[in-house]
Amino acid sequence: MPRNLNSPKGTRKNIVGVVLAAGASRRMGEANKLMIPVDGTPMVARVVDALRDGGVEKVFVVTGYAPEEIWTALGDRDVEIVHNPDYEEGLGSSVRTGVSAVGDDVDGVLIALGDMPWVGTDVIGRLLDAFSPDGELDIYIPMFGRKRGNPVLWGSHHFPELCQLSGDVGGKALFQKHPEAICYVDVQSAAVNIDVDTPESLRELGIDGSDD
Repeated sequence: MPRNLNSPKGTRKNIVGVVLAAGASRRMGEANKLMIPVDGTPMVARVVDALRDGGVEKVFVVTGYAPEEIWTALGDRDVEIVHNPDYEEGLGSSVRTGVSAVGDDVDGVLIALGDMPWVGTDVIGRLLDAFSPDGELDIYIPMFGRKRGNPVLWGSHHFPELCQLSGDVGGKALFQKHPEAICYVDVQSAAVNIDVDTPESLRELGIDGSDD
């Protein structure tokens, strides 16, 4: 069974972040959900801020649909933009594009979804502290209650397989393939299970949906 980690190990290595921001958000209607302000900051920018403030020194942002809007939303944030020309293929192509860009000189990659703006620095910090590139466990998944969430931290051992993903299935396609490598990291934030896909979900979360 996967191991649950209640207390961090305190070991941080060379971890980079990849924010997936390539989708067309068709279920949201006309609005590009990643541009919608949450507490005054565009959704995708909040995700980048959480990674950087949580201890990730280098962040890649994968664009696809309307890349100029994502650039505008990110402002002068210190990120590296990687464009995915095959974004319509699905989530797997964006994971593949992002992981391919990080290079071979890193210990792991923290893959975050651009539509999960409430994941805070506490979650990011716990994942980074838990990570150890030298052990058997090298897939770190945040767990709130009994439900696994995002973002997920992958050791470099899995980069070749992540770079082969296709279609609309992300890294979770590898969970069943490598159950022995999974470590569930207990967090105290339901935000790891909250993404924004529809206008109804915006209203439920108290967001007006305007990107003005």
